Amino acid sequence: MTKKAPDNVSDESLFLKAVSDVERLDTSNKVELRPTPVPAKLRASTDDEITPADDMLSDSGEIEKVMAQTILSHCRSGIQNRLFKRLRQGKLQITEEVDLHGLSLKQAKQVLLDFIQLAYPMEGCCVCIVHGKNNRSQAGQAPIMKQYVNYWLQQHPRVLAFHSAQPRDGGTGSVYAILKRSAYSD
Repeated sequence: MTKKAPDNVSDESLFLKAVSDVERLDTSNKVELRPTPVPAKLRASTDDEITPADDMLSDSGEIEKVMAQTILSHCRSGIQNRLFKRLRQGKLQITEEVDLHGLSLKQAKQVLLDFIQLAYPMEGCCVCIVHGKNNRSQAGQAPIMKQYVNYWLQQHPRVLAFHSAQPRDGGTGSVYAILKRSAYSD
C-alpha cells in the first residue's frame, strides 16, 4: 500500500523527491548520423585576384536550361554502373556538404571551386552541393544557380559523377557528387 501525500505538498516537490537519486547518463554514446553542414565560406577577393589557375571553370558557352524540378545527372566514362546507381539512390554516405543559397554567381563559383578543391572524399562516400530551386522567383523563371552548378560540375576534372539528391537531402535543389581523390590526399 502506498502512502498518500499530504495535501499541502506540491506535485513538483514530490517529483523532485522521487528522482533525487537518479544519475545523469553519459551523453558520449550518442551517434551523429550526418555531420552538421558547414556554411559556405567566402574568401575576400578583388576582381583582378582570380587567376586562370584558380578559375578553371568556364562561364562561356551554351548553358543547358533546366527548370526547378529537372533532375540533374552526369557520369564520366569509367564509373561503375553499380556505383552510379547507389549515388542516384542516395545510398552513399555524405561526408561533406556546401550550401550556395544567397550567394551571387561569382561568389558561388568561388565557394564551389574551394569546396571541391578542399573536400576529402573517402571511398564509397560522396559530397552534397545545395544549389536551390529558385522557388521564390516568378513562376516559370529558370533557376540560374542550378543551371550554372550543372554546367560547372560537368567541367570540373575532379567531379566523376553527380545526380540530383533524394528528397530527404534537398531533392532537385541539391546534387550528390562523387569526387576523384586529389593527388595530395593519397
